[in-house]
Amino acid sequence: MILKYRYESDELKIMNLLEPRMIFTEKDKQRHYSLRKGYKGEVQYDIWMQSLEIQNLTLNDLLLEASSTTFQIDSSVITQNKILLFEVKDYEGDYYYEDERLKIINGEEIKDPLIQLKRSTSLFRQLLSSLGFHLEVESYVLFINPEFTLYQAPKNAPIILPSQLNRFMKKLNKRQSTLNNLHQKIADKLLELHTVDNPYKRVPKYGYEQLKKGIVCGEYHSFVDVVVKRELVCSHCGSHEKIDTAVLRSVGELKLLLPDKKVTTSLVHEWCNGVVPLKSVRRILLSNLESLGERNTRYFL
Repeated sequence: MILKYRYESDELKIMNLLEPRMIFTEKDKQRHYSLRKGYKGEVQYDIWMQSLEIQNLTLNDLLLEASSTTFQIDSSVITQNKILLFEVKDYEGDYYYEDERLKIINGEEIKDPLIQLKRSTSLFRQLLSSLGFHLEVESYVLFINPEFTLYQAPKNAPIILPSQLNRFMKKLNKRQSTLNNLHQKIADKLLELHTVDNPYKRVPKYGYEQLKKGIVCGEYHSFVDVVVKRELVCSHCGSHEKIDTAVLRSVGELKLLLPDKKVTTSLVHEWCNGVVPLKSVRRILLSNLESLGERNTRYFL
């Protein structure tokens, strides 16, 4: 049973919204790519985990703290005798270990997920012990991408390769797992201790004035400027969207990107770059959002 589902992080959402509205540096592009690829791999992991038949309580994307150190767990699966921790990687291509270092086939060294796993597992055990729970913890780095190959992997390392996924799932399903109130208490406590990360501390700096204005296609992430009757049409992918839906989606983007700004009719009209008439924007906001203030000072929640 999944108690905490996985969603796009606010950081990824913000980066997705910023991409068409500002110029990314190479560092920003790499960060955005890593976030998208990481989330894609985690979604593939979630699909794979649907084959888990034994009783379990699953908590995805936990951000916890132990010994004054914050750490993240991609997926924690509570079973009868053990808590399984998974660090999910969507690496693609050929990799190898040399002198206890993980490298791409061209020789470039990259961050070793085994070190990351060891750190998070140790912190998780400390946290569990401090809470008075003593269930055994078992952890793995799981490589989900079928196009990933790893050479010279350390012997007995807690690594699950793409070719081992089916066999590993079969082994999991052979385990005995009957849950009780203790397991629910552990899950509830972990959910209680989960903290929400601040997504704005890692995204590139930006302000309202420097962001390109307009309505972005929800499918193609390009700006839409073709209006046909009461719909917006993307000239790149051909998708259609009701004007009301597009404006409200743009309001959501505005709130996420600039949470300190008051949402007013004139602001939304400008944010949409005048694609939708001011009168129509006012109608849409009044019909769908709660408003505060009088006519000249009105803003929307």
